[in-house]
Amino acid sequence: MPGEGGGVPKGGNRSNSTRTVELKVMGTTETMELPAMICTRVGEVKELLAEKLLVDVEQLAFYYKAGSYVTVQKDWNEIQTKTLVKGVRSFKPQAHTWPHPIGIIGSGYHGLKTGLTYLKDGNSNIVMFDRNDKVGGYCWITGANKTSKLQTEFGSFHVWWGPDFADTGKCGGYPDCNRGGKWSIWPGKEELQKHFHYAAEEFGLLPHIRFQCNVSSMDIVGDKEAESRYYNLTVDSLTGGETTQVPVSVMYNYPGSLTRNRIIDYPGEDSFEGEIRYGMNDDTPYEKLRDTNCAILGNGAFAVENARTCIENGSNKVYIVTRRKNLASPRLPCWFVHQGPVPTPGAFVLKMFEPMYEKCGMGDPWKYWSVHSNSDRTLVNIIQNSRFGIGDVTFLMVAWGRLEYVQDTLKRCTRHTLHLTGGRKLTGVTVILKALGLLGDFEVDKLHKMTELVGNFCGGDWRRVLMIDATGMNAANFTTFSTGIGTTGFVIQNKYLHDFPKEFYRMQKLGLLSQLPRHKSELDLEKPAYLTDVKFAMSASIIVEGMCPKISMLQARFPEYKYAMYHHAHGLDRTLEVVREEWDRYQKEWEDQGFDHEYVPYPYTREMVDGWFKAWSDLMKIPISSDGPPKLNR
Repeated sequence: MPGEGGGVPKGGNRSNSTRTVELKVMGTTETMELPAMICTRVGEVKELLAEKLLVDVEQLAFYYKAGSYVTVQKDWNEIQTKTLVKGVRSFKPQAHTWPHPIGIIGSGYHGLKTGLTYLKDGNSNIVMFDRNDKVGGYCWITGANKTSKLQTEFGSFHVWWGPDFADTGKCGGYPDCNRGGKWSIWPGKEELQKHFHYAAEEFGLLPHIRFQCNVSSMDIVGDKEAESRYYNLTVDSLTGGETTQVPVSVMYNYPGSLTRNRIIDYPGEDSFEGEIRYGMNDDTPYEKLRDTNCAILGNGAFAVENARTCIENGSNKVYIVTRRKNLASPRLPCWFVHQGPVPTPGAFVLKMFEPMYEKCGMGDPWKYWSVHSNSDRTLVNIIQNSRFGIGDVTFLMVAWGRLEYVQDTLKRCTRHTLHLTGGRKLTGVTVILKALGLLGDFEVDKLHKMTELVGNFCGGDWRRVLMIDATGMNAANFTTFSTGIGTTGFVIQNKYLHDFPKEFYRMQKLGLLSQLPRHKSELDLEKPAYLTDVKFAMSASIIVEGMCPKISMLQARFPEYKYAMYHHAHGLDRTLEVVREEWDRYQKEWEDQGFDHEYVPYPYTREMVDGWFKAWSDLMKIPISSDGPPKLNR
């Protein structure tokens, strides 16, 4: 009869009566129900299920049980009320199984996040490569000075950031930066390296990492467009061992944003008769900073950090010589942005800056060159070539006269003197630290044999993705000042495409590659193809998520998580306690060292921040409290 066994239904009439069909994964107890009509065909349900599970319809086979026999259902049959499904392990989308490991180059923040995410999701077929002998990457092993500190809060940066990681309970779930807790709110270099190792050990990542090696070349094996292609990596030992060949099916490359100092020599340096160094890689002459005047050339986040380093090591006065004065961020506005469940408007951010800028003589933040606002200061876009330098001590040094921003450029040097283009002379300077920007490495382009980056895809190849800490700032709303959230989103986005290739192929047919931004190498600017700015990175991410809403759904819990996690990790009272203690400690130390200045009260109070929460809630129509969520579960 029609719908039974392999018989072909007779007649042209189809019943439209509704019923419920139960599907069951063969060999398991997992079932799902779906509404159907009497006339619904097997082929129709197969197509629906294949789309839901992101698998090829050809791999699905439907059966029904009649007595002790299991019989196949043909595509033209009417679907049985109780149907067995073969070809999938679950009714949840099943990640694609690649024949070779997932290759991850770099075990810094981005690489660790990628490896941890794969292990968290149950895929241990990964291999990582790093030139160092431990996790942490170039930034926190080599680039950072011994005095470097995390500028954003630990809550925004810890490498197990994200609700899915918190659900595992590993690393304690939410970080604890409260008094007596495991972590500092603003840890230094050594503590950050400890946190990287701790996470890698907790999630079982260390056995998957090949340390002290370099991926020197990559060859594509097979047709460049074929799904069966793979990448053969030549991996050189940096300790005298053998060179090996490692095949991988997918590549994540994290080369670090910028790894080489921009070298600029000025006339008269040979007659300066002082120290001229670069302000990273521990090139700073710490032992020669006491009782000196220092000049820092440049005004990125690293320049601001070097100013703190000089003062903490006993310098009397520091000049930051910069063509244009960049915005810096106090700590509390940064904390507030990071705890917010949705992005904070730029105008709100600048209003939070105002008390610190006014108290410390840093001018009106709205009048900085990077700020583009309407006349009533309700809408703003902030565009500058570097991220915010974040820290209260920057402002305090200015208030005490120990740090001076000089908007000019260096023309030449003579003995202990900087002659500026505008005619001013900075005398009595014995240390110059250059923080003039960093350059990319063309070896990265060479490895991928690419002349352009298409979105995040090396040479347009979606299975070779690359991420850096994109340079600059271009935003009207702020979700974060840190790398944690952005890196999490990047890994989720690209891992989803690699887990479910059908989604990429669908987007490819819709013209994804033609819509993504492209960046070609710029030889005259010493800028490799992979070296892109934040606007490029944001555009690429928005386009991909716009064409694949399922990726956004994977991040649906972010708002609730970041709000709850932040108030658990380091709530407002704890954060205020630490910033005030440090603010007062610096002033006491400077007074003990013989510097004379009246006490500068901390510009922010609990009542003021309570007002931010009320104003933000009214503006965004989302109620938040300075005490955090009503009930913290962790």
